[in-house]
Amino acid sequence: MTSDSRISGVAESPSKSSTVDETKWDLTQRSARMRYHGIILILALLIIVLSGWLKLKNSEEIQMPLLGTLPGICSWKNLIGIECPGCGLTRCFVEIGHGHWSNAWRYNPAGFLLFSIVLYQIPFRGIQLCRLRDGRRDARHHTLCINLTAWGVLTTLVVQWTFKHFI
Repeated sequence: MTSDSRISGVAESPSKSSTVDETKWDLTQRSARMRYHGIILILALLIIVLSGWLKLKNSEEIQMPLLGTLPGICSWKNLIGIECPGCGLTRCFVEIGHGHWSNAWRYNPAGFLLFSIVLYQIPFRGIQLCRLRDGRRDARHHTLCINLTAWGVLTTLVVQWTFKHFI
């Protein structure tokens, strides 16, 4: 005969209920982490696909096949008249997507670093989704690694922009 706490009036032990709560939290957390990694994986794949699909009409215009030319969106360039540190990244990605390395370098050398970070996301996020699916926790990068990468990208953007416009 099995005992049921609802029938016997005996409360479950705290350790048993906390295990149930941890399992619920873990499932909720795991689901949220899977969604997080899935969204980043989809965005990275979309960026790579668009890099190969978009075309440069001339050095300033990006053409989307079947839909026409995309408008320029740099507010800094529209207000001040010079390109911002991020200008040329989309054109750089498009040129990398088509294998035109020297043209990509001319548009924005920092694009190579950013493109490699986007490429890195594909296997990394796929591995994280597999880990979570198997019931393991996802691996996390050390905060120092993330901070160094972010500062490296920002530094690269500012340095290339400085050389392009002032030196």
